[in-house]
Amino acid sequence: MAETGKKWVFGIGLYLIVKSVLNLLLGFSASNLIMLIVSVVALVLMLSRVPYINYIVAVFLTIMFLMHVGNNISNFGSQWLYLLEGLLDVGAAAVLVFEKNVKAYFGK
Repeated sequence: MAETGKKWVFGIGLYLIVKSVLNLLLGFSASNLIMLIVSVVALVLMLSRVPYINYIVAVFLTIMFLMHVGNNISNFGSQWLYLLEGLLDVGAAAVLVFEKNVKAYFGK
């Protein structure tokens, strides 16, 4: 069970990194570069099983979604990709908090 949880955690961490790289390529900015660094650090901390890091990353993803969802919906024509990204973020957050194998991986 914990091995499956590790795969989930690795997949979510990899998703965060790929998302950050794509955002960096779509529009280079210091904040996108910082997000890439934060994503790499989050993956390393999750694979190191730092206590509560799964909850911290989940809260971060949810806050990012909530901050941008209004703009993404109101500008759906040009922002649909970012809305999809936000929905994936919420899904990843839910997996980090509720998925039984992820809980087993973190020993909870």
